[in-house]
Amino acid sequence: MFLLGAEAVAAGRLVGLSFACGLNLYATIALLGFGSRAGWFSVLPPELRGLENGLVIASATLLYVAEFVADKIPYLDAGWDAVHTLIRPLAAALLAMLALGPLPLPVQVAGGMAAGLVALAAHGAKAGLRLTLRAPSRGRTRVGISLLEDAVAVGLVLAVLLMPVLALIVALAALVGLVMAGPGLWRAGLFGLRAIFARFQAFFGTPGWSDTSALPAWLRPALADQYDVTPLRAARAALYGVPGPGAFRGGWLVIDSAGAAFVYRAPIRQKRHALPPATRGFVRPGLLSDSLEMEANGTRFTVFLFKDGPDPESARSALIAGS
Repeated sequence: MFLLGAEAVAAGRLVGLSFACGLNLYATIALLGFGSRAGWFSVLPPELRGLENGLVIASATLLYVAEFVADKIPYLDAGWDAVHTLIRPLAAALLAMLALGPLPLPVQVAGGMAAGLVALAAHGAKAGLRLTLRAPSRGRTRVGISLLEDAVAVGLVLAVLLMPVLALIVALAALVGLVMAGPGLWRAGLFGLRAIFARFQAFFGTPGWSDTSALPAWLRPALADQYDVTPLRAARAALYGVPGPGAFRGGWLVIDSAGAAFVYRAPIRQKRHALPPATRGFVRPGLLSDSLEMEANGTRFTVFLFKDGPDPESARSALIAGS
């Protein structure tokens, strides 16, 4: 029974801190270091006592202040999240491996991988939620969500240190909630990750429309039969506001002889969803992706173009002409 209790405490601390790192890494490190140095608790293993160093606490605090400001500024928050897509999971994995230092190496590696995945799940859900709240009319909501994220991260750290079993329950419930929240949230998180990779590809490659030879094999059956005669334009994209594919569904914007469509992979086969005839639209530039806000018969939908795709003005004109 004692062993089971000890394992629950250790799991609570591992999962809780990993989730907190995924939400706000620097607040987690600063609170751990300062709380331990101030004598609020004495549960940090010797391998993590380096967090008590004044330089570490000061650096984490300054970075937390920078993150606090960046999180409240549109587009800057996307860039900050992009940079930390790898930093937060790797930091959580490193902290977990250090905390498990006395245990055998396979246990350390397994714990580090689990911590990194939990942090990545929290980070991805956070980025996805930010994306769904990107509309200017939701600016206050976005700031409120950012403040709530900070509060949850701090609360989890305190729970981990004072009530680790409760932290385990809360963190696991949060992970289940992220899964139950619906496909729209985690699709938005995946979209954010794709946008980051596309940004790097655009930096090292040549952005533009993809020709037929560059299209994946699964996409070609969904193209019009005349695509080898009529010029075809295709680009990786995501869709929002059109019933059917689902919010932030990733796929391809295709303009061929059959018109403008969004093609994506379904569980069984690829699907082609014809886009509403667009009469006008405008471009909303972004740091990681550009948004085409299109209007069709009084309704609006958004096409998110990755940075390795065509010029957004060219895509907007082609989308109107192709509709």
